[in-house]
Amino acid sequence: MLKESIGQSRDFNFDEPEVEVAADLTITNLTGKIIFTRTPQGLYAQGNFQALVHYECARCLTEFEQPVSSRLAELFIYPPENAIESTLTISDSAHLDLAPLLREDMLLSTPMHGLCRPDCKGLCPQCGQNWNEGPCNCSEERRDPRFQVLTQLLKETEGK
Repeated sequence: MLKESIGQSRDFNFDEPEVEVAADLTITNLTGKIIFTRTPQGLYAQGNFQALVHYECARCLTEFEQPVSSRLAELFIYPPENAIESTLTISDSAHLDLAPLLREDMLLSTPMHGLCRPDCKGLCPQCGQNWNEGPCNCSEERRDPRFQVLTQLLKETEGK
């Protein structure tokens, strides 16, 4: 691509079952398309990616696959001598590593508190039973004593 005339473009499709983007991020079912266009400065990369990240539910601690996506629109400067310090460059070996960009964007697109499903009920705070699998045998008496007054008010209003 670097030897082609300005304005030339090429599409690359991705369909990978598993990719280790970085030591802290392994994704599965990576699909997407990226278009590289030759510019006077180097290569302009534009594309979209979708993947699944192994995640743990914030409420019930069940493991599940969280969909993530990434949009890429970056200019890679070539030759690297023409670049200022903070820009992306293409090395003299002409290899382009998209992993740091994918890692950053996909980590930012993962929710801070992922849920296995929107109506996840979570875990019982006393015994740890997953309430999605059924109720537990904990009695209401084991509740936090600070809420005793509120519990009494609730009982009084239900009795009226």
